[in-house]
Amino acid sequence: MKLRMLSVTCALVLTLGACSGGDEKSSPDPKEPNKGDAGQIVAVNPLTGATMNKTPANPVFVVKVDNTAASAPQENIDRADMVVEETVEGGVTRLAALYYSSLPDVVGHVRSMRATDIGIAKPVRGQIVASGGAGRTISRIKKAGITIHSQDAGSPGLSRDSGYAPYNVVVDLPKLNKSAKEKQPERPYFQWADAGAPALKGPQVSTASVAFSRTHTTNWKFDGKVWKRTNGTSDKEFGAKNLVVLWADEKDAGYTDPAGNPVPETVFDGSGKAVVLIGGTRVNAKWKKANNASTIVLTTRDGKPLQLPRGKTWIELLSKREAGAVTIK
Repeated sequence: MKLRMLSVTCALVLTLGACSGGDEKSSPDPKEPNKGDAGQIVAVNPLTGATMNKTPANPVFVVKVDNTAASAPQENIDRADMVVEETVEGGVTRLAALYYSSLPDVVGHVRSMRATDIGIAKPVRGQIVASGGAGRTISRIKKAGITIHSQDAGSPGLSRDSGYAPYNVVVDLPKLNKSAKEKQPERPYFQWADAGAPALKGPQVSTASVAFSRTHTTNWKFDGKVWKRTNGTSDKEFGAKNLVVLWADEKDAGYTDPAGNPVPETVFDGSGKAVVLIGGTRVNAKWKKANNASTIVLTTRDGKPLQLPRGKTWIELLSKREAGAVTIK
């Protein structure tokens, strides 16, 4: 059932994770309240846990954004509700920027999709926005039941600006949304903590370096309120209340790019270790995701539930194979 509304009792007394469950196999999806339910009705953003005045009249759009200097600057990344940084071929990374509460009229520069995006989009029924993709990748994403909007296929709202190809594709999300079928999320991305939950305890930190490969490291600094990249390519950086580093399995996607580099696929389900930076506090953790469509469940290393404070989150999706190094001070 669509994630239309949750009662204020559920929103304020229980965590969103408790209402809708962190494991799609064992917990029911959130249900629409009955007409007779008491209390004010509010919408809950599954990507941030924040309450909204109303449910957006759009699906979650998962926009694939280039993360190299060739396409700089990244436009309107800061307006995304959540961002996932993933590994692609050649040791570089690409962003999956998830938009739900705000739809900018320019997002870019848009690049191609990867099979990794299945596990990124499925928890919130996200619709992938990309410049195009390999035939086998497109086939797998469609088989997974995910809607694709691509520039190669002539989807509305996607166009090229004055830059040079393939680094010049942008998307107008309000224009795209006019023809998109509205598929609302069914579950939260993470389990979100109550607004008044006590702060987690841990070492206080202010910088982080996340190495995806020998050629790419993303650097971060905590400004007292949010985490922001210090070597990003955005004209206005995304501010992350929660910076979540997850180590996941990686496999060969089964094809190479035009330069002959093998294309990796990060398997975004299963379990692994995690490091969670909540504000300036570091928490060593574990993550579990029953399948591609499930909520991510975090626990501390000693097995206690770890619910994220409500707010914007950036996920650094690292490969166990590469043993991505993280330096936090």
